[in-house]
Formats: sequence, structure tokens, C-alpha cells
Amino acid sequence: MKWCSALKRFPPIIHMKKLKTLNLGFCHQLQQFPDIQSNMDSLVTLNLQHTCIKIIPPSVARFCTNLVSLYLEGSFLLLKSLKDLNFKGCLGLQSFAPQFPRSLRKLDLRGCNLGDGDIPSNICELLNLQQLNLRGNNFSRLHSGISRLPGLKLLNLSHCWNLVELPDLPSRIAILKADDCRSLKTVRDLSDYKWLWKVSLWRMIGGERVLLSMLEENAVKDRFMSVLSPNVQPSSIYTKLVTLQLPHNWYSDFSGFLLSLRAPDSHSDTYRIVIKQEMSTDHPEEFKKDWGEYDYERVGYVPFSSLRHIPWFTPTYTQNISFQIADDYNHMNNTGLNVELVHSKSKIGDLNEHPIHYSECWDEECEDNKTFEITYDSKSSEIQISWGW
Repeated sequence: MKWCSALKRFPPIIHMKKLKTLNLGFCHQLQQFPDIQSNMDSLVTLNLQHTCIKIIPPSVARFCTNLVSLYLEGSFLLLKSLKDLNFKGCLGLQSFAPQFPRSLRKLDLRGCNLGDGDIPSNICELLNLQQLNLRGNNFSRLHSGISRLPGLKLLNLSHCWNLVELPDLPSRIAILKADDCRSLKTVRDLSDYKWLWKVSLWRMIGGERVLLSMLEENAVKDRFMSVLSPNVQPSSIYTKLVTLQLPHNWYSDFSGFLLSLRAPDSHSDTYRIVIKQEMSTDHPEEFKKDWGEYDYERVGYVPFSSLRHIPWFTPTYTQNISFQIADDYNHMNNTGLNVELVHSKSKIGDLNEHPIHYSECWDEECEDNKTFEITYDSKSSEIQISWGW
């Protein structure tokens, strides 16, 4: 019933045991939650965003015991199976200090006008929490207890303009987003967080130091890495086509490719990079473009072992290799590419003996969109890397 803006009343819910999703979002005139009169054990998603419903009746906790995702503005009851809770834009959240269910895995508190001390203290008791979105709030510092959340994998602090320092992060943090944090002048060394592989620091000072510390850790672990930062390598030369001449010892002395994309202010784009065997040794001309103040650089590390399934990409391959942004993207004309080999500080050895464990790169922020996806076209012998954000 989403977007039924004229809907004022919803009939009682009776004999709907198989209903899995009830979506009343954006029914702006709906003021009262429908009366539930029988068990709804199959209901897992309930969306009440942007309605006028202020009170959820006790029948929800009584009859909807397996609810997993709840989206609403206003108060709620503790539901023992709740895993996904979305309070986006709830400006009055700090006034009623909710007690969050301990079963939560995903908590969205974007744009809730939270200042220092407004984040409920029991958030530190959410031992199952994996994703915490605090984007666009007003606090200058975070509760120190967040660092003790054992299962937290993703922390989003983007557009928190008053934030003056990053908190100590949970030990298993995998993804950190801190875009456009205008009061945050420097970023601490992140090399101690061994699971951290994806960081976004758009419009942030200190990106180069973060990049180098993360690269050292992820190259040794033979994992992917993706960093978004403003101009972390200003001296790099960007071209439309990059051709590398692989040295004879590339498989033993190097561990992977460092890809750098320089592009305009549009960091939500997904790019596709085509990798080919290359016979030519010509060096392409430098990509001539006046980069703007808010252009960004996306830097990614792709370990050799992630390409081990490519038939021609073997330790004995000694020809050139080329990289090019696929021409099916309209923004290609405004994007430059740079590719470098990364020295291996810890010798990896034979690619086939050390397969990469993709499970180590936690990438469940978006169910339908992974950061790196590698495919191989057997007809053209091309490797294609889809690099999203």
C-alpha cells in the first residue's frame, strides 16, 4: 500500500498467517495502526515510514513474533526477533531514548539530529549489531562503548559536520565511511584494524597515510582493498589506457595491482575495467584534464590470487598487460586511470597454493551490489573487474 497518500484507515488484519511483508510507507494520512486479531508468524518486514502513526499497539508484539525488519517514525515495542531497525530522519529520537532490542544486526539512525550524549547508552549492549549508520547527525564525539561492539562490521559517519575525531573502532570493523566530515581534520592510523579493507574519506585530509597503512596490511593478507579519498596521489599520471610490462619476477616479488581512478565529484559510480593481454609496448599519452577541487580518487588493491582462475594469468606469463575503463560508461571521458604493481613484503609464492578467501572481505552493505566482481570472457580472453562503491 506504499504511497497511498489518501489512505486514512486500514481494516483489521484477520487470517493472514502467510503474509510476509506489510508496506504502508508514505501513507501520510494514516494515523492508526491496523488492529491485528490473529497470529502473523510469517510477517518479517513492516514498513511504516512517513505515516502519522504514533503508537504501535501491543498486538504487534503479541502476534508478529518473527518480525525481522521494522521501518518507522515514532515509538516501538521490543520485538525479540528484530534484526533491522530504520529510524532515518526521526528528529525526535533523542527525546524518548528507546531501548533497542539486543537481536538487532542493522541500526539506521541517519539524520536524527543526535548531538553529544543523545545516542542511547544501551547501543553498546547490541552484541549482534553488524551495521550502524549515524550519517548526518550533530555530535562531535561518539560514545566510547561503540569500540566494544564485537560484531560491528560497518560504521557510517558521513556528513557528521561537527565530528572532531574518529572514535576507537571495533576490532572487526570492515567498512568505514566518513565522507564530508568538515570538522574532522586528520585521520588516525588505521593499520591496527586487520579486517578493515574499505574506507571512504571523501573531502578529508590524511587520505594518503590511510591508504599506505591499509595497503601494507591488506597486501600481506592478500585481500582486496578500496579507498575513496581526495587526491591521495597527486603526482600520479592518469591515462585512458594503461599498459604494464610485467617483469620476469612479477609473481614472486609483487603481490597485486593498485588501481587508481581519478574522476569528478560523483563517487557513487560503478566502473568496469577491462584487462587484456597486450602485444604493444606503446606508452599512452597523459590524460589532459583540469581536475577540480572536489574531484576524488578511488584507489583499489586487487591481489594476484583473485585472478588465479584466469587461464592465461599464470606465473610464467611475461607479456604486457593493459587496463582500460570500459567505453560503455558515459563518464569515461572525464575519468583517468593509473595502475601500479605492489611490492610484496611477505612473499606469497605460487598463486595456486594461496587461494584468496573472499569471506574475509565482509561486503554485505548492499545485498545486490558487491565492491569487486571479477569475470572472465573466454571468447575474448578479457578480464573484467566491476568496481562499485
